[in-house]
Parts: sequence; structure tokens; C-alpha cells
Amino acid sequence: MSLSKKKIYIFGCTMWDIVGKPSEPISKGKDCSGFINERPGGVAFNIALGLSKILNKQSYELNLVSVIGKNEKTRLILTTLEEHNINTKYLLIKGNQNDKYLSIETKNGEIFGSINSSSTFLSGQRDIIEHFSQICLAHKDENSDAIFIFDGNCTREFLDYVKEEASEEIFTKYFIPANFLKLAEFKNDAIYFKGFNLFINLKEANILIDSKKLKNAMDASNAIFKKIRTETCLTIVTDGPNIACGVSNEEVAKVQPEVIRGTYSRLGAGDAFFAYFLSYKELNPSASLKKSLYAANRKTQNYLQAND
Repeated sequence: MSLSKKKIYIFGCTMWDIVGKPSEPISKGKDCSGFINERPGGVAFNIALGLSKILNKQSYELNLVSVIGKNEKTRLILTTLEEHNINTKYLLIKGNQNDKYLSIETKNGEIFGSINSSSTFLSGQRDIIEHFSQICLAHKDENSDAIFIFDGNCTREFLDYVKEEASEEIFTKYFIPANFLKLAEFKNDAIYFKGFNLFINLKEANILIDSKKLKNAMDASNAIFKKIRTETCLTIVTDGPNIACGVSNEEVAKVQPEVIRGTYSRLGAGDAFFAYFLSYKELNPSASLKKSLYAANRKTQNYLQAND
């Protein structure tokens, strides 16, 4: 690969998504008619895919650092990554089981309930740390910068190592928990993520601050930013379809998403929003935070309609 390419590494789960969408209102104990779809997914996978649709392979190298099993789904996952020019050099194949995400949606496309099984990824944490160490060493030797993206399935042990080895001078770090339950061990410990760019929702923000008083995304993004502030970091807090707020050293911004009309599935919308935000920010480095958020919102609306 050409050293002139900017490298992005996405660490986290590659899952097999199983999504049920009823064709009538759903309720407990009721056997509903509807549709069941299966496809590759997971936060890290979704973000890598989203980035690949905007960032061209001549200027960017996308690397998925994850763990999957060897089974009948493996070839489809690998083919999808290959078709989207996502590097699998750091994709570990271990055991014969894939991590899975099972989701039941409402008739309107909102998530009714879900189950996340990430044992395959967690079983490979030592290998993930080893890959991370090799990546860091290579960039330090080359004095080349890179972007690191971590999803909420990454363990605290791994993130502890990241904090030690990945300085802001070379590495831009993003953390996207994507599940408020993953933040339980970081309760009232927002300062842990000093040096990271945080992309979280309102419920996750309240966990990091250990407060039920943050009633809106603007207050939350400001409160979190005060805890993690450095020369380059930013905090973005979303409140579902209501609003997205961002704070950096240069700007405080908020964007009101367009109203979602129709019964589009919301699955993966947050991952897409982040991927589109980062893509726009990379391709338009002088753009304001508000403009980047606005562009991400517009693209996410298109994503929802295209994946219905």
C-alpha cells in the first residue's frame, strides 16, 4: 500500500445480524407475521462499510480489526469487505461461530428489543491487542498519522493499552459505545476518555457523568467536553431522531434531523451517521462542525430510505 494513503483502523465487532420486522403491531406473547432479514453487521463492520462508500481507495486505506468464525457465513462477510476495498489483514478468523445480533423491530422500524452476543470478538482480545501494538509501532516508525475507531465491544483492558500507546500527536481516536450497557464500568468516569473524540447518545452521556440531570443533548455534550477537553478533541451527543449536538474548542453546534417519514428500519442508522460525519470531516477539513453534522444527517436520511 502506498504510504501516501491515510489509514483508518476500525476496532470492534463483526456480527451476523438477524432482524425481524412485523407487518402488524407487535406485543408480548403474540405470534406476528412479518419479515426476517439476515446480513453482515456489527458497529465496526457497519462503520467500515459506511466509510468505504465515501472515502476513495486511492486516498484512504480502511482496515477492519475484528474477529469472526469460520463457517458458512464467512465467505459472504469476506466478499462484502473485498467488494468495498476494506482491508482484512487484521481480521482474525477464530473458532466456528460468528458474533450475532438479534433484533425485533416495531412495525414503524424502531427497535422493540435486541440481543447482542459478542463472545467471539472478546475471545480474541489478546490478538487484537497484538495487532494494535504492531499498527502503532509501524506508524511511529514511519512518523505517519492514522485514525483509530473503537466500538463499545472493546474491553477496558484494551482501551487501557490504547491510552498508553496512542498519543494524539499521531493518532486521532474515536470511541462509539453504541450501547449504554457497555459503559457501566465507566460510570462517572468521563475523564477516562480524555484524548478521545466521543460519539455518544444522551443516555450514554448521563452514565459517564453519573447524572439524570442532563435532559438534552446540548447540556450533555458541553458537560462531557469539559471532562475530556484537549487541543484537538470533540464531543458529539445525539438524542435519537431529535437532535445532534457537538462541541469542540472552536465551536458549539446543533442540528435538528429531518423528520423520518415512513417505516424505515433504524438499525445501523447511528453507525451510518458517524461514518458519514467522519467522511465529510476528512474530505472537508476546513468545514465547520455544524456543516459536518448537517451533511451526516442528510446522508443518513438517504441511507434509511435505501435500506428499507
